[in-house]
Amino acid sequence: MEEPILFLCLILQKLGLPSGERFYQHVYQEGGQPSLLAKLVAPHMVYGYLAIVIILVLAIIGTRKLEFIPKGLQNFWETFLEALYNFTRENVPTGDHGSPNLVPLVYPLIVMFTLFIGISNFMGLVPGFICPTANLNVTLGLTLITIVYYHFLGLRFQGLRYFKTFLGPIPWLVPLMLPIEIFGHIGRIISLSVRLFANMMSKELLLGILITLAGPFFAPLPILLLGVLVAVIQVFIFIILSLAYFAGAVEEAH
Repeated sequence: MEEPILFLCLILQKLGLPSGERFYQHVYQEGGQPSLLAKLVAPHMVYGYLAIVIILVLAIIGTRKLEFIPKGLQNFWETFLEALYNFTRENVPTGDHGSPNLVPLVYPLIVMFTLFIGISNFMGLVPGFICPTANLNVTLGLTLITIVYYHFLGLRFQGLRYFKTFLGPIPWLVPLMLPIEIFGHIGRIISLSVRLFANMMSKELLLGILITLAGPFFAPLPILLLGVLVAVIQVFIFIILSLAYFAGAVEEAH
């Protein structure tokens, strides 16, 4: 299968920066290791930077001239952020019945996840672009943010009592429950990162195979349509699982 033409990587190569899959293949065949600069301009990193730039540009344009009656991009942002805020409130404790209010603590992170993962997923549908979330390094990094943060929330609101969730309900079951809980939390890292990576990578591979075998026009169309659906579903799955982990971290152990 031919290597796709990655426009941003070609621009970096013209500027003398090492980027592109062929560079990495050449380095590894020679038995060397890429430099730090080469890692920073790897294809998945370059298009990840692009996703961040797109978010910043849309945010600046949408908030540059705020109006009392929103229209255009401001209307989109207000609708999107309000819907995401309501969704967050429905899935985490909001301070009722003595529970902590997690909404202001997790809502900005959920917005970041939704925008970055969503734009990255759809980026792979554009010719000359790749999907940053089709790289395990990217999805693992996003997953570790979730994992570290929900442990932080558990310790913040429960203190050392948080570790009771690892011990089970009965003292004599601790030798059994502790390993199970530890492996369960490790499994969350694997499932959350690999699920997103595998779904986006499989879509990328199918598109590459169809373009190589059947041409770049009508043959990939069904996979492109399926890719739109997969991109949306994977964003939803990632944020709903993250919200579930955040909510579970502050619940009292029973």
